[in-house]
Amino acid sequence: MRSRKILLGLSCLVAAIMWTVVASGQDIKLPAGKKFTIGWSNASLGNPWRIAMVEMVKEEAKKYPSVNLLITNAEDKAAKQISDSEDLLAKGVDLLMLSPTTLHGVNPVVDKAAEKKVPLVVVQRETSNKNYTVLVWNDDVALGTSAFIEMARILGMEGKVAVVEGIAGASSSLGRTQGIKSAAANYPNIKLVALQPGDYQEAKAITAMENMIQANPDLNGVISHSGTMARGALKALRNAGKAGKVIVVSIGSENHVLKEIKRGNMHSTVMEPTRVGVEGFRVGLRLLAGEKLPKLNPTYAPVVNLYNIDQWVKMDGPDDTWVW
Repeated sequence: MRSRKILLGLSCLVAAIMWTVVASGQDIKLPAGKKFTIGWSNASLGNPWRIAMVEMVKEEAKKYPSVNLLITNAEDKAAKQISDSEDLLAKGVDLLMLSPTTLHGVNPVVDKAAEKKVPLVVVQRETSNKNYTVLVWNDDVALGTSAFIEMARILGMEGKVAVVEGIAGASSSLGRTQGIKSAAANYPNIKLVALQPGDYQEAKAITAMENMIQANPDLNGVISHSGTMARGALKALRNAGKAGKVIVVSIGSENHVLKEIKRGNMHSTVMEPTRVGVEGFRVGLRLLAGEKLPKLNPTYAPVVNLYNIDQWVKMDGPDDTWVW
């Protein structure tokens, strides 16, 4: 266990360094005179975070005219994603990127890519089938753990906490809840009294939050699996006359979340990098360039609160942009 923690810590340090390199605009040298096709089987465009992630990758791909990027949208349906991925493989892609719909649902894609000897970069969410080439992901267990520890700090180590979860069965949701529950085990005076899915959508998060408020009128805090859902949770709290009375901690790096922290309406967020898609794409390019890379590549996710909010928030910037 100790060696695993040390390895993960070193991986996070490497990730932070890698992201600094990406931000500096350093280029990746692909073999001269050769054309490549990268297929990206994306889970969905069902929320603003995923749309932003895809748009960032499209912009990054424009820097590499020798690379043809094909992107599919599985609409959060595992069966469609398997079909999408098989179509991309049938087109002879040189590398496949996979952002899974669920943890277990698209495992056949991993085996199919390995069978065809096509490098597979799993991006953002995990699969339970580990037969991929590289994983570039936001460590969801760590995100959930950090969010709960931040909640415990603000609450003063006791209280009742609810959780607005993402999509049931998605590795991001499973991991974040796992991290929250694991951390909660170390705080016996903080009770997780309710967990409901909001499917990473604002409207569904409002309904989930309303239900949890009704069932737990003495609620002290809420953790949201995403910034979009945190906005919904905050609206529900305002409608119930509980804004400012319930601690709100989010996972996400949306500018609207940071603005609410600056205004004092929310308390903290664990930054979920939207650039994970770009990093996954760039890792794919590095594989095509012949580099040997570690299998596990976690991203770096700082905690932002009132103490460091001014380093991150863009008060004059659009709400629905991501700063990390």
